[in-house]
Amino acid sequence: MSFSKRRIDIFSPYIVTVVIIAFLIMGYIGSFNYRFENPLNTQTILTTIFASIIFLIGILTVKFKFNVENRLKLNYLNEKVLIAISIIALILQSLNMLLLGGIPLFDSVLKANATTNLWRIAYPLFLIFINILIAKYYKKRYLIIVLLGALIFGLNGYRTSVLGILVSVFINLYYQQKISRKFGIGFLMIIIIGLLITGYIASQSISNQHWTLNPLELIFYRAAFTLEVFQKIIPLAGTTHGHILSMIFSSGSPRTFIGEYVLHYNVCLTSTIFGPVMLDFGLIGLTIQMFLMGSFLAILHKIKKGVGIALYSIILTHTLIWIETGPTDIMIWFLYLLGIIYTILVILNKD
Repeated sequence: MSFSKRRIDIFSPYIVTVVIIAFLIMGYIGSFNYRFENPLNTQTILTTIFASIIFLIGILTVKFKFNVENRLKLNYLNEKVLIAISIIALILQSLNMLLLGGIPLFDSVLKANATTNLWRIAYPLFLIFINILIAKYYKKRYLIIVLLGALIFGLNGYRTSVLGILVSVFINLYYQQKISRKFGIGFLMIIIIGLLITGYIASQSISNQHWTLNPLELIFYRAAFTLEVFQKIIPLAGTTHGHILSMIFSSGSPRTFIGEYVLHYNVCLTSTIFGPVMLDFGLIGLTIQMFLMGSFLAILHKIKKGVGIALYSIILTHTLIWIETGPTDIMIWFLYLLGIIYTILVILNKD
């Protein structure tokens, strides 16, 4: 039986809340097992649960139903064009590594400089066009391009790229009912192994750190550390007055700024999906963000068809990734913008 023929819609927006709670549990366990000042406190746990509830309320407010007779044919996005742009994106990323002078996955200095403007073009191009290709013209052989993309972007040293490509394509296939039980288990194993290997190799390549944790332990450690950063943000809520948001859409590194502001040393930090907005605008900002995210994902989920499946898969995947990393990437906000434009076009073209 196909996974997608089951009653429960596994990849509805509700999965974001499930993953948030799972991440909280992993972080709580990790905070006991590794070198943290204190285990996660009650305020951090309650704030996380509160944000999850607001996200659920956002989903539940979307009551309307759409009969999506999608007239957005987008004929210019034919099969050959989609394949060509996907391959061009891989060439651009390969050129990026060539210009860097090596493979960032194996060199922390190169990794620190790997997110160049070339990468910022190549990654969203590949992510968008490979998912549209899969959504409109699925053939099993196109999964070779998907795996090649995960490998090439994984060599950049960031787990999120591997996760973004593989999970979005998996969700895409799920909604097309292309995933058998055997295929699903195999693809999930590729995702998990790819994630563990990329994260572990990247951690071992950091020259001034010596890790003794195995790949699985490292995941619990990262969850605990990220939530500890959020814990330190809570007393500082609202004190940056929108500075992080302005950095996202201008120049600078929001994650490095958070490291300097919260921990007082120059380091690029992940701070959960709640951290940046909490630091900028406090609890009110957190409430608005989570409500809007829940509502938007619920709307996009209702109108997913054709290209809409591709966009929903990409945006849901990166929202899930944000649970750890935080919404500080202008590229991903651009993907949200594409989702908004698609939603507007569907509404304007509906019967």
